[in-house]
Amino acid sequence: MSNSESVKVAKGQLLDVVRGRLRIGEFSWVWLATIGLFAASALLAPGSVTIGSLASMLPFAGILAIVAVGQTLVIQQRGLDMSSAGMVSLAGTIAASVGVLTNSIIIAVVAALIAAVVLGIVNGILTSKIGISPLVATLATNAVLIGGVRSTTGNAPISVPESLQAIAHARVAGVPSNILLAVMVVAIAWIVMHKTTIGRRFVAVGINPSAAASAGISLLTYQIGTYVAAALCFAVGGLLLAGFIGSASHTAGNDYLMPAIAAVVVGGTPFTGGRGSVIASAVAALFMTQLSQLVLALGASSAVQLLVQATAILMATALRNLPALLSRLPAVAMVFRGASAAPKCVASNPG
Repeated sequence: MSNSESVKVAKGQLLDVVRGRLRIGEFSWVWLATIGLFAASALLAPGSVTIGSLASMLPFAGILAIVAVGQTLVIQQRGLDMSSAGMVSLAGTIAASVGVLTNSIIIAVVAALIAAVVLGIVNGILTSKIGISPLVATLATNAVLIGGVRSTTGNAPISVPESLQAIAHARVAGVPSNILLAVMVVAIAWIVMHKTTIGRRFVAVGINPSAAASAGISLLTYQIGTYVAAALCFAVGGLLLAGFIGSASHTAGNDYLMPAIAAVVVGGTPFTGGRGSVIASAVAALFMTQLSQLVLALGASSAVQLLVQATAILMATALRNLPALLSRLPAVAMVFRGASAAPKCVASNPG
């Protein structure tokens, strides 16, 4: 078999694995959990599911969903982007600063997105080319970003242009623009992931980088591209957040680091790479936002809110691993039966 034929065979085998990994059934439970949460909210704290409460919650859920989509892409490549908080803060700061200087919201948004692309390339090179652990590399870039934002803002919030605030507060047919943009981002990510060759190769790289390289897929392109796509999601989330609250600061992104990771985990995306669902992560973002609102409506403190988030992550991880655990039970039972039968064999053959 020639080298080109072996590459084609490897590609075919890899795509078969990818198609199997793209099943979404394993991520569907988060829908049931979210429905159950809203039902529980209606019973325990009816005020948390009124039209006014939902209207104030949904824009933040949309922002978290966008950030969670970016984090999902990175985790599917066996990484973790801890610079999301810094990128969210930086995007808002750039929009505020450049918007005031140029009096153009278009230039401000483009500048923020360009900064995101540069950051994504840096993170991608540090993790895939230089070989630094994603956790360490992105923590370092996050520190640089936060330091830059603090020096720019002087540790004080700065106002963003009114045009950006108008976009973030706009409604289309009564639906907040943040939700519409979140749906758009999720839809684009899902279509690329499931309907294009780029998406299938992306999943293949996450499942088994060595096999993907043997199939002729450029690992560096997809690994760096993943961090670029994630940084763009973080920047979009930062722009919407700054516009919605009307200001930008170095602490703006802090509330979108751990909750975004929690949304990915609750949505069912494992850290082992390959498998993942941006739709499930977005639904989990809604779950996490409503869960926080329910906890606050019950009068709990911020510390309790963090505890509840941690519990949700642990429960989601346990539920995801439950099928694998149950599948091992017959084998475990056979081991115990074999162990209990062993002494009888020894007793019947004393010599």
